Amino acid sequence: MRIVGVAGLVMMAGCVTAMSAQQFYTEFPKASSTRYLTGAEAIEATQEGSCRMIDDHVYNAPIGMTVQGDVRSGAEGVDGVVANDGGNAYRITNFSWLPVGDGSGATQLRLEFETLSCD
Repeated sequence: MRIVGVAGLVMMAGCVTAMSAQQFYTEFPKASSTRYLTGAEAIEATQEGSCRMIDDHVYNAPIGMTVQGDVRSGAEGVDGVVANDGGNAYRITNFSWLPVGDGSGATQLRLEFETLSCD
């Protein structure tokens, strides 16, 4: 009976297609190997001259099996874009889980972010 209950919980957890903003801003920086700056930190650092903005980007992460998988895929993508831009930090300006148009109910993580070069 316990096995059925645990399996049911695992299946229900797999059906979650998004996470709250608070969860996202806690989990995403943990999944990334690049320096994450909050919006306020990025604004302050650019005003002080310790960071400069390189470019704005939009990245659609590969679809994961779970929202945590989406976050990991998104973080890997952001890390790669930051490295390609010659930066060492980023700031998320927006994120959302968009429905995939195949009728499956699956969602895809869309990230809008800035790459930064910081001292």
